[in-house]
Amino acid sequence: MLTQFRLALIVAAMLATVWTGQALAFWPFGGVTRIAIAPAYGGVCEDCDLSGRLLVGAKMTNSVFNRSDFSGAVMTRVDGSGSEFEGADFTETDLRRATFVDAYCPRARFERAMLANADGSGADFSRASFAGADVSNMNLEGADISGADLRGARGLTQAQLDEACGDARTRLPRGLRVGQCR
Repeated sequence: MLTQFRLALIVAAMLATVWTGQALAFWPFGGVTRIAIAPAYGGVCEDCDLSGRLLVGAKMTNSVFNRSDFSGAVMTRVDGSGSEFEGADFTETDLRRATFVDAYCPRARFERAMLANADGSGADFSRASFAGADVSNMNLEGADISGADLRGARGLTQAQLDEACGDARTRLPRGLRVGQCR
């Protein structure tokens, strides 16, 4: 009997904690705010200034972020699959282990960004700039890098380029080549 009573008290305390946390999130007086463990940013946010933001693990799938500024943001483990980032600025952004599967990123700037272990499979990186970016172990399978500037990219290997496609305007480090897109 005593054990069941203790269990009931523990469950009641947990429920009260959850309810209090939810209630405080809507409390209009005071500085208490609820912080999501994996925030979601969706919809349309064109020309948005998200520079310097902490967006670790954010879900940004199937959304539109054209011409948005993410420079200097921390975006590790972000999921931007299926989203549009045309002309977006990711300069000096931490995108390690980020997911950009089938994302549309033409003319995006990834200058000095950290893209190690990111997944860009099937993404459109045409005319994007990767000057000084760390692309070590980045998955480029099926990615379109036509016209992209990867001359100063660090960690780029022929094996990665063998999985991607480009064109005559694609700029690569000496000794590396990419097949033509069909």
